[in-house]
Amino acid sequence: MLGSWEADIGYAGVVRDGDTLHVSGVPCRGRDMQAAVQACYGALAKILQRFGADSSQVVKETAYTTDMDALVKAIPARKAFFADGRYPAASWVQVSGLFNAGDMLEIEWTVRLE
Repeated sequence: MLGSWEADIGYAGVVRDGDTLHVSGVPCRGRDMQAAVQACYGALAKILQRFGADSSQVVKETAYTTDMDALVKAIPARKAFFADGRYPAASWVQVSGLFNAGDMLEIEWTVRLE
């Protein structure tokens, strides 16, 4: 469980199904997109650590952003998270808004644990 909001909203932030981990969208904000990217990947890294995993096990990423141009400029910060250039399949989608007003970015992952 990631927080009490899961029960309030009615979803699970993380679901393990055998050797697959499904991570619901982790929303992030910051003074700019660079800070939001660092906040998201920092939070996601902590989730991976809870399950004894690392970034090389992320197989699919979907990023939702309210500002695609800013996210594209923050690509180097995202790439730094993935060791040895091992990147997941990914889709990036610009949206008009996210669940929490003020969030700039929300990232969801599929992770292979074994």
